[in-house]
This record gives sequence, structure tokens and C-alpha cells, in this order.
Amino acid sequence: MLKHVSFLSGDLPATLAFYERLGGVIEKDVTTSEGYRRAVIRLGEGRVQFFQIAHEVPMPHTHWAEHLALHVSGLASLLSDLRASGVTITRDLQPSPGGRDMAFVLDPDGRQVELLEAGA
Repeated sequence: MLKHVSFLSGDLPATLAFYERLGGVIEKDVTTSEGYRRAVIRLGEGRVQFFQIAHEVPMPHTHWAEHLALHVSGLASLLSDLRASGVTITRDLQPSPGGRDMAFVLDPDGRQVELLEAGA
């Protein structure tokens, strides 16, 4: 069973704010004994852990096939709000292979995030 996934972040406050806007809840935000800032955000039943490590800049993978996928409610409205706030939309609203609305956006670190309409 998957416990969490973990990523580096170049701007942890911006990254946490982005995922909170998508429905995430910050469960932990601490400094490790190594001096790294570490945060865990709950997204539904899953967890994503982010580390901000001084002097290390993450090199994101930007192909859409490597991504986080999140169920969200009101995707069309959320996408409009994200676009208005400057979030980069990499694949605009379209039907997913399963027939639900979906879109892809970039998080503050350039990581692809698939947004998939929740529901039936």
C-alpha cells in the first residue's frame, strides 16, 4: 500500500498554497534535523510530501505523462480561477479517456498536475 510520494520544491510556501487551493490539507510543516523544510499535505486519502532543500533547485519533469492526478469538484470553474491567477494550463478542459472532464496544469515547481472532475 502506498504511504506517500515525495518531491523537491523550490518554493514550498507557493507549492503548499497551490495544493491547498486544490483541496489539500497541510498535515505537517517542520524543519528536519538536516535543516530541510518538510511538509506533508493530504489530498483525499493520499499524502504528498515536499522538501525544500537550500541551494538545491529541483529539475522538474514536464511531460504530461509524468504527473499527479487529483479528483476535483467544479473543474471548469476551478480552471478559470487558476488561469486568472496565472497558473499555467498545459492541456485545457477536455474529456478524459473515461469521459470525465479533465485538464492539466503546472504547479509552482513546474510539475504536471492532472485535474479530473470528481463524481459519477
